[in-house]
Amino acid sequence: MILITGATGFVGRALVQRLAAEQRQVRCLLRPSRREQHLATGIPFSTVSANLNDPPALRTAMQDVTTVVHLTGEEDLDHGGTMRTHVEDTINLVTAAEEADVRRFIYLSRLGADRASAYPLFQARGEAETVVRESGLDATILQASLLYGPEDLSTTMLVMLAKVIPFILPIPDTGLSRFQPLWIGDLTTCVLATLDRDDLIGQTIPLGGPEHFTLEQMVTQVLAAAGLRRRLVHVHTRLMQGGITLLDTLYRAFLPLPGGSISSP
Repeated sequence: MILITGATGFVGRALVQRLAAEQRQVRCLLRPSRREQHLATGIPFSTVSANLNDPPALRTAMQDVTTVVHLTGEEDLDHGGTMRTHVEDTINLVTAAEEADVRRFIYLSRLGADRASAYPLFQARGEAETVVRESGLDATILQASLLYGPEDLSTTMLVMLAKVIPFILPIPDTGLSRFQPLWIGDLTTCVLATLDRDDLIGQTIPLGGPEHFTLEQMVTQVLAAAGLRRRLVHVHTRLMQGGITLLDTLYRAFLPLPGGSISSP
């Protein structure tokens, strides 16, 4: 039995579908919520309701579980959480797994995760990695780059922004930074491989796509796939933050499940 956190998110839904197709037993850990929770449909899996700050509920969720795949992270912010909460939740989940004698633990982190990072996201991810690494579990950490695919948040929000602003599109000035976007199907393949390979226990594995792109190149491809033409204007990252936060809030409030995001060609 494989217990999955974050099963209602973009990665979680894709992974549950892939595991079900491989005839794996899947249990999705769902946080109690007033909002509708969007799970993969048309496939067999079980669910259990538990907050990650509720040890007794977590112990119940661990019954008959042999492997935990911990996906919960940025997408959990719409439940009122923070990245600091993510570290605490990871501690609780690891403790519950140890108490239930669950040996295998896979944690999906981010490229750039580092406890010493100046960015809260990467700092918290680095702290969570340390929790997993220092546990007594047979753990593997997968550090994924930018992910894309059907229903992903980033490309959907990008297209929404382009439709709201005519003629031009402001994008963060990331300088000469390069990105390795990773297709969601390739990520689920990596997770499946990790489940079956004991030689990956104790490893931290960076995952990225086969090509390197600047942010401008990625945005150009997404807009072309959406049939949109905009003049890209580079803006300092700090000036972009307010607009990004507003758009993200509106997106989560009115479109909790994207109905057809644009994937890069």
